[in-house]
Amino acid sequence: MDETTVARNQELQRQWYGAPLGDLCRDVCGLFGLTQSGLAETLGISPAMLSLVMRGQRARIANPDAAARLSAVLHLAQGVRAGGVPAGDAPRALAEIRASRTPGQDSLGAAVTPHQAGETPPADPDSDLRFALRLRELLTGRASALDILDAARLLDADHPGLAEILRVCGAGRTDEAVALVRAVRPGSAGEAPGR
Repeated sequence: MDETTVARNQELQRQWYGAPLGDLCRDVCGLFGLTQSGLAETLGISPAMLSLVMRGQRARIANPDAAARLSAVLHLAQGVRAGGVPAGDAPRALAEIRASRTPGQDSLGAAVTPHQAGETPPADPDSDLRFALRLRELLTGRASALDILDAARLLDADHPGLAEILRVCGAGRTDEAVALVRAVRPGSAGEAPGR
C-alpha cells in the first residue's frame, strides 16, 4: 500500500475520530491493559483487521457492529479519563461492549423501541451514536469524504440543512455527528419548526 493512501486514510480517521486509529487504539490498550488481540476481541473483529485499520491501510472498520463497539470503547476511555467512569468499572463495561449487538434497529442503526403512538421515544445516547455511524457508513460507502464535501458545497446555498448533514455526518468528527443527530431528534430543543 502506498504512503499516499495511508496518509489519506489516517486523515479520514482524524476527521472521524479526532486522531488516527493507531494512536487511539494504542492509547486504549494502554489505559485498559489490553493487548491488540484483546481489543480486537472486544470489537468483534480479527486482530489482522484491527492491525490494517491501525496502520492506516484501511480507513475504517466496515462492520457496523464492530464500528459501534469501537466508538463505545473510545467513549468509555474518555469517561475514565474525565473521571465520570470509575476505572474499576472499566472491565465490566468492556465486557458489556464486547457482548453488545445492535438488534432492533432500523436500516440506519437507530433503535426501534416500542412506544405509544404519538409519544416521543425516549432519548438513547447509544442509538444516536449508532445512527450517526450508520449514516456515515452509508455516505462514505458511496462517495469519498472529498466528494461528500463537494456535494455539501453545491447544496449549501439552496439546501443548507442537507449540506450540514453531509458535511458533519459524512466527513466530520463522530462527536459532531452525534450532536447533530441529537439536535434534530423530535422533541429536542434543536428541532426545526414544522417537523
